[in-house]
Amino acid sequence: MKHDGAGTLLEPSHGYGEKSHFRKITVTLPPDAYERLIHESARRKIAGERNQLLSALLREAVAEYLSRLESSSP
Repeated sequence: MKHDGAGTLLEPSHGYGEKSHFRKITVTLPPDAYERLIHESARRKIAGERNQLLSALLREAVAEYLSRLESSSP
């Protein structure tokens, strides 16, 4: 598991019911980004992969982005 700079765990995918400590947000996306998420969700569902839900995909993308920021900062 990865940690952010404040020591908070960055675990993008938890099992059902294990997200009580998560914060809920609303995100407005451009149509292209939304379509790309829908296609990735469908691809994962067809392939039988985990994290098919849009919320899981977004958590995964945000965790990856923050990880890259953390590794590139001095």
